[in-house]
Amino acid sequence: MENPPFQIHTCIPERREPGFIVLPVGKAVRAISRDSEFEALVALDRYGKIAWQWRSPGNRSLMDVKRTPRDTLLVLTTDGCILEVAQSGETIRAWSSPGRSPQAENAVPVDTLYFHHSVQELPDGNFAALSLTTRTFDDYPLSENDIAGPRGRRELAGDTVVEFTADGTVVREHDFFDIIDPHRIGYGLDAPFWTIAEVAPGAADWTHANGLIHDPSDDSFIVTVRHQDCAIKIDRQSGALRWILGTPDGWREPWASKLLKPAGRPDWFWHLHDPSLMQDGCLLLFDNGESGAFPPAPKPDIDSLVSRAIAYRIDERAMTCAPAWSFEGPYSMYVSGACELPQTGNIFVTFGGITLTRPDGRRTDLPPKGYGSAEVFEVTRTDPPEVVFHAELNDRDSDAAQGWAIFRAERVPPDWFGGSA
Repeated sequence: MENPPFQIHTCIPERREPGFIVLPVGKAVRAISRDSEFEALVALDRYGKIAWQWRSPGNRSLMDVKRTPRDTLLVLTTDGCILEVAQSGETIRAWSSPGRSPQAENAVPVDTLYFHHSVQELPDGNFAALSLTTRTFDDYPLSENDIAGPRGRRELAGDTVVEFTADGTVVREHDFFDIIDPHRIGYGLDAPFWTIAEVAPGAADWTHANGLIHDPSDDSFIVTVRHQDCAIKIDRQSGALRWILGTPDGWREPWASKLLKPAGRPDWFWHLHDPSLMQDGCLLLFDNGESGAFPPAPKPDIDSLVSRAIAYRIDERAMTCAPAWSFEGPYSMYVSGACELPQTGNIFVTFGGITLTRPDGRRTDLPPKGYGSAEVFEVTRTDPPEVVFHAELNDRDSDAAQGWAIFRAERVPPDWFGGSA
């Protein structure tokens, strides 16, 4: 296969952001599969045409992609490696974590269990990524669906934020077991993610963080925590918790005092991804809508769930939050993301984990229960948003064994590939 078969439904080039959108595109299940029959970074120009493609070595499955100040790309692979890739496609540097038999050649080892989901370069040249740790509790609920029921000994997988230098030295690592309540249980705890990934076999998936950004205004990190249905801000130096954005259900003190309070009607998200800061200071998130509730409240019917990009206006002094903008699209139960584009102020939204049954197209859980596809949109930040680009990656009607997925998007400028777009 040379190129993924994008179908363009809408494209208004003169209203689109100049530059290219880089998408980590692949087959099979994102974030879990070690490899698939097709794994690549694909750059789309303003006309929706593929202008550049980088094939992952050995078709290793791809997660995050982030542009660096050197106009290279940091690429995260599911074997726990971070690659720095030049515009030429050459891998300049690589770093590895030991948790999943890393395959990158000449990689600098970093003493943390497993890089996953998100990476970025910091202003001082260090790097930050999500990693993992485990902790065992002797008296813990044995089912997310019956938190008042049977209890016993249980190992939990929890996330960390690890900061390291280019030579692999770990500067600091913040452990979520020490930051938020390990006894707060959300839907997803029982998911076998870390068993399938073979990183922490048998461990319950307590937090499942999936997005990380640095806020230079106060030298902090903002992290999206899928299975806790929240975004949190922590101090970069100490790891101290500054605030929690999300449903107040299940939080007790001292964590409850860190909750941002709705300035108006609450409008929460479920199993979120991909935080980013907008030019006006709003926090942009992707709300997958998956789960749609917090235990012990029952999950709603899957056909009622909504996926969307949503921006929140946060007042840290008043400790309040309010929705400022949103755009709904097809239900995408996992991965996905949204980012603001700097010149137009448009929003690029990736509904990257659409999973439907074949041939009747009903919503369902992760593949292989359903067949994967993805849709991407560029929309205006107006009310209502206007679609200026819409493309779909979907061969559900073919006899292909594996569907498509897109992790999330990164924008690069018009001259990035030596041309213009």
